[in-house]
Parts: sequence; C-alpha cells; structure tokens
Amino acid sequence: MATPTLPKIWETFPELSEPLHAILTEMSASWHIGFDEIDRAIRSQLNAGKLVRPALTLIFSQLSDQNYNKSAISLGASVELLHLATLIHDDVIDESKLRRGHESIQSQFGKDTAVYAGDYLLTGMFSLLDSADKPVANKLALTALQEILFGELVQKQNRYNLDTTFPTYFSQIKGKTAALFKLSATFGLVSSKTYNTELLDTVSKLGENIGITFQLLDDYLDFESIMDNLSLGKPIGQDIRNGIYTAPILFALADSEVQESVKSLLLKRDEISDSEMILLHDLIISSNAMIKLEALLTEYSESLVTLITALPNIAMQNQLNQLSQLLLNRHN
Repeated sequence: MATPTLPKIWETFPELSEPLHAILTEMSASWHIGFDEIDRAIRSQLNAGKLVRPALTLIFSQLSDQNYNKSAISLGASVELLHLATLIHDDVIDESKLRRGHESIQSQFGKDTAVYAGDYLLTGMFSLLDSADKPVANKLALTALQEILFGELVQKQNRYNLDTTFPTYFSQIKGKTAALFKLSATFGLVSSKTYNTELLDTVSKLGENIGITFQLLDDYLDFESIMDNLSLGKPIGQDIRNGIYTAPILFALADSEVQESVKSLLLKRDEISDSEMILLHDLIISSNAMIKLEALLTEYSESLVTLITALPNIAMQNQLNQLSQLLLNRHN
C-alpha cells in the first residue's frame, strides 16, 4: 500500500515534513490485515486526516533534543491510529454518512466492516506502543482510553437533554476530543530526555487546553457552516438531530429571548426538518450565543498562550504558537 501524502498545512512546517512522513510509513505498515474489504475500508480514509495529533507528539518530543527519535515516531503513529479508530466507531454509533467530506466507512462498507476496521486500527496502536518501548506511555494510553469512553458515555446519557449544563458539555469534550490532544502532547514528552512528573502536569494541561480550544472552534464552525452545507446539498445539523447539543445550542438555551423558541424546535428531535433547522440557525444567530462562544474561545486561546510561554524551550514555543494560530484561523 502506498504511503499517503502529507496534508498541505504542513508546508509551513518544513522541519516536520520528514518525521511526519516517517509516521505515515509506520501507520501504513499497520494498515494491511489481509482481508480485502477491511483493507479497502481503511485505505478509503487514509488521505483525509490533517495529522495534527502526531505533529503535537513530534513538537513535544523536542523538549531536550532537536532530533526526532524512533519512540516519538512510533508514539505519534499510535495516537493517530487511535484517533482514526475512534472516528470510525463514532460514525457507526451516529450512523454518519460522511467523514471528512468523504463517504464514511460504515456508509460505504457497512457497520460490521467499520467496527472490524476500527478494532484492527486499535491493535495497530497497541503494536506501535509496544515498539516504542516506553512503559509510561502504556499507562497514559490506558488513561486516555478511559477518558474517551467516559466522554462518549456522558454524551450518550445526555442526548436530547435540554437541561445539559456546561460542566456536562466540558466533560464530553474533555473525553471525546481533549483526551487525544493531551495524549499526543504527553507522548511527545515521554519520548524526550527531559521527562519528569512536573513537566508531565504542565504538558497535560497544555494538551488538554489545545483540545478544548480545537473543539470549541469546531462547534462554532459547524454551526456557522449550516447554510453553506445546505446550499451544497450536504446534510445539516446532524449533531442536533442526534440530540448532541454543543456550545451554540447551550448558550441559546440560556438566552431568555430565544429560549422557548429554541426548545420547541429541539423537541422535534430527529424529525426536525431542514427548514426548521434553518429557523433554529437564525434564532441562534439572532441571540447572544455566538458572541458568548467567541468570548469563551478568546478566553481559552489566551490561556493557551500563557501555558505555551511557560515551556522551557523557545523553539518549541514558537512552533506551538504557529500551530495554534493555524488551527484557530481555520475560519478565515
């Protein structure tokens, strides 16, 4: 199987090009199971990811050394395989037809093939963990898996819950999104020569903050793109139809001016029509929801800068600031 090409975003990070290619090569070696349909299913998703998480592993591995060691490559590849596996399984649970602008594995090949493909990628993750030969990485991976599962269960328990609170919402995204960013960052630290428990705490907080900020922006962009997707004939409001209420919805539900109108539309659950989804979109845009979400994004972005500045390596600070700006400017 040919190694996938790097996403264009890494053209601005030439120093990461070679190690990211090495990560893709390691991942490709884990993608051939010998069952044609599973192989084709996994291959269908290969070129869609941005590789942000393994890039974080590489950046944090440079705390003490400018050279990317074999452990950093293996751990970066393992975290991306875990990420892919969770996406495939998510699509099965949500019955999503699209993933990253392409037909999802579960839609194209069926749910059984999707589950097997996700499971196989998990075995690849554990194989790469073993080859990294960093026992502490195994403990970090176990914790991340527990956090991811907890986030999924919190989300499942609160589907269609109009009383969902922000603490509950943050429990969801800390598990579903931030746990993998935190794991990516701490994997980088573990592969470096400067690993210690004090730095682990700092890097964990930073990785989690990146993940939360990333998800908040995703929530903002997903809601903002509803009208664009409608004009392109793409499905709209899938999270809302599935009873998954993100930050724009929660802020609108707290706004007395639109609260009741928003609730009446959400009570339609998965039977809400596209025209009603447009009405919901317009109600939320007319409320203070997006302004409050922008303020929350600013708060987390400023906290991110503070945490990055506390790191002992100036070159790494610059890389992280550059990457953070790239991720935060996705809407431009």
